[in-house]
Amino acid sequence: MTYQIKDNEVAFVLKPLEYDKDGNWTGDLSTAIALHPDNTLSKVDLAQMINLVTLLGAFLEVSQYDDYVYDTVEAERNRLIDLDMSDESDIYEEVEGTGGKVVRLTAFTKTQGNA
Repeated sequence: MTYQIKDNEVAFVLKPLEYDKDGNWTGDLSTAIALHPDNTLSKVDLAQMINLVTLLGAFLEVSQYDDYVYDTVEAERNRLIDLDMSDESDIYEEVEGTGGKVVRLTAFTKTQGNA
């Protein structure tokens, strides 16, 4: 699966760094920041986006030695996923006059373009 970075997007990239003799990932990784070459963000906005991305990278480092940080973020991730998963049973709903079903989008629904 590939993804093309679009205008004004800043991506946090994870890449497996090392593999053992059997070809299994050892858990070591490298991180990078990728942005679209034609972004139109102001310098201030771009700096803030890069600040947020580097905070994600710093979390990976801190979570290696601070169990509280890791556990707190993991619990929040699980809560968000549970919220998203609980909506799955109701993803379709009958809407009068449509002759079919309508998909309900949540804050966590992955979409292409503007939705």
